[in-house]
Amino acid sequence: MARKRIHKNYYKNSRAQRRQQIIRRWLLGLKIMLLMGGMAGTSLLLILAYDAVTQTSYFEAHEITVEGNKRLSKGTILKRTGLKRYDNILSVNVNTIRYRLMAHPWVAGAEVERELPDTIHIRVKERVPVAIVDLDRLFYLDEKGNIFKPVESSDKAMVPVVTGLSASDIDLQDPWRSRLFRTLMEALRLSRLHEDAIPFYALHRVRIDRETGLTLYTSLDPHNLSAKPLYAPACASNLQGQAQAAPSDVAIKVGFGGYESKFNRLEYMVSYLREKSGILNLQFIDLIDPDRVVVRPLPTGQAEGRSVAEGCDHWLGKRKEV
Repeated sequence: MARKRIHKNYYKNSRAQRRQQIIRRWLLGLKIMLLMGGMAGTSLLLILAYDAVTQTSYFEAHEITVEGNKRLSKGTILKRTGLKRYDNILSVNVNTIRYRLMAHPWVAGAEVERELPDTIHIRVKERVPVAIVDLDRLFYLDEKGNIFKPVESSDKAMVPVVTGLSASDIDLQDPWRSRLFRTLMEALRLSRLHEDAIPFYALHRVRIDRETGLTLYTSLDPHNLSAKPLYAPACASNLQGQAQAAPSDVAIKVGFGGYESKFNRLEYMVSYLREKSGILNLQFIDLIDPDRVVVRPLPTGQAEGRSVAEGCDHWLGKRKEV
């Protein structure tokens, strides 16, 4: 009869097993220490490298260019950014500089770029004011329909003053805004396109009536339109909330809607009248009726016969239909 094989019984917590566990733990701890030491050494090297490249004179800004600025001077923009010549361009936070520029009311967009080894490029997009809106206080309105800045006495802009709107007509939360506001923006856009009839810098005032629509007040005298000034104070405004019509202004009544056709007819009419008389001594041109144009000449000796009061136009003389 075969004898059974006897197996030795090893206890679970024998001395050999405990020794192996201790060795494994020491090896694991050593690996962790080596890994942490390597990471710390790498971080230290990166910090030293960063300090070296951000403090070396090789990357100092020897040139800072500014593009896109017309209203704001280069000095104003650089002061806003805080940049100085010989600043290290790698230590400059371009996003912070961009945010500083965007905080300026006249800046609509900004880009800041580095060009190694020693140049920083700044490009700004300035807001284009198309009108001054009278809301008990005067504010600039840009071409996208945004009110971006109150008018100050030091500002210079050749834009018309708009009266007849209320703050509720310019609701920034409503993408469509009010009918009156959309009407105004369309009329201003076409006024800038049809400058052969009315140079935009000669458009002094826009009056909005909720019943009859828009009336434009402009100068059509060619002697007053010979040259476009670079800058001038806000047109037809005393900067204290009261828009005024100049004595020589002609009222152009365009009403509501159909502005593309009305401005085309206005351009033809102004060209025709200038060809006939050479100078436009008019009280008003009425384009409200889509089937006719009504022109009222200024009576002889009554150049000052028009007044603007309480939102109503008072005219003297007889009108002619053309």
